[in-house]
Amino acid sequence: MQYTKVAQRYAEAILDAVPEGTAIETLLTDLQDVRASIEGSHELKLFFESPVISQTRKADAVRALFSGRVSDYVLSVLLLLIEKGRENLVLAILEAVMDERRRRAGIVRTQINSAVTLSEEQRARLSEALAAASGKQVEAEYRVAPELMGGLLVRLDDTVYDGSVQQQLKRLRARFVSGR
Repeated sequence: MQYTKVAQRYAEAILDAVPEGTAIETLLTDLQDVRASIEGSHELKLFFESPVISQTRKADAVRALFSGRVSDYVLSVLLLLIEKGRENLVLAILEAVMDERRRRAGIVRTQINSAVTLSEEQRARLSEALAAASGKQVEAEYRVAPELMGGLLVRLDDTVYDGSVQQQLKRLRARFVSGR
């Protein structure tokens, strides 16, 4: 997801201000719960994005929805975003928090598309190879993409490794057309 510099600044501040003794995994779980709630409800998403609804009503709704469900810190973050008029960026900020946490932990996200479902052993070997190549811990998302016909398409940070049969056929076709 692309997000603004504002979202990135809030993400850094949220992570920097985590109260001592708070488990970062608990914080991330709470933030993911908030994100899932907003993404799962079209009305709630519109509610956060609406400039017509007052900040007071939004703050009351957030307290009613999330009080007791998330930590006090996460609740205070949500209320601060409303107070600062940034509630329309809440999803972007939450995504930026997750990305910043990964960056700080040396974790790189990767998307792996394959023509068929990979076995657990294949996934493990592939993750190890990508971790060795990147020098970082890999968080992989796997998708089956039959249109690849075979092979893999791997996105690691900003780099794409295309070892798919589909890409090899395109290269072969280009070579035939160019006469090389």
